[in-house]
Amino acid sequence: MSLTPDLFRQNLQTAGLEGYFSDESLSALAHFSIHMLQVNEIVNLTKWIEDEAFLTHHLLDSAFALPLLSPLISGPQQWIDLGTGCGFPGAVLAAAFPQVEVSFFDSVAKKIYALEECIEKAGWKAQTLVGRAEEVGHRPQYREQWNGVTARAVADFRVVLEYAVPLLKVGGYLVNWMTEEQWASVDKAYPALEILQSKIIKNAEYSLPGLTQKRILVLVEKLGKTPDTYPRRIGLPSKKPL
Repeated sequence: MSLTPDLFRQNLQTAGLEGYFSDESLSALAHFSIHMLQVNEIVNLTKWIEDEAFLTHHLLDSAFALPLLSPLISGPQQWIDLGTGCGFPGAVLAAAFPQVEVSFFDSVAKKIYALEECIEKAGWKAQTLVGRAEEVGHRPQYREQWNGVTARAVADFRVVLEYAVPLLKVGGYLVNWMTEEQWASVDKAYPALEILQSKIIKNAEYSLPGLTQKRILVLVEKLGKTPDTYPRRIGLPSKKPL
């Protein structure tokens, strides 16, 4: 396996993102990634398995959010990676911000169990959580408990809002990854933002190496407490987005 800390560093340096990682954190991230790809041979976690594809679609796609995230994180915080899948961007968040307790959250138990092995290989004190966002968002130990939520390739923006905002503390942030096409229809989400007492406060464009399509990172701030009725029951947010 050729995914070494040096290879990670070279790719991050080319993108201007190497300054967010120490040698130790890059080593941990490499251990996480290598083990994840090994586990992927048994448990389907990602289709991006070749080195170049992995570095582009997981490492860099996640790391381009670091300039947006860095000003939001000072001191110990709790962030949750919603629909974490193969563990990105949660793994990049854990590596870049060791003061943050990152939770890897997915509805598919076998994915989370696989990621627990990867987290152990990285030596991180990260947490894992299995469940449906529609249910977890109503549990007192999780509702409005997080400083931040990351969501990459999870669902329509309106659906992500209903999944994520109930988890956030008032004043917390959601960072959502979008394609250019998704951003073009972002105005459809304004009713959901209003209902969930949140607003878009910033967006940032970027492009991945070798790809022409622009991507957009969207930063949402939670302004007030989430009404008790949200999130709605399982399946309803995706069937009938706000």
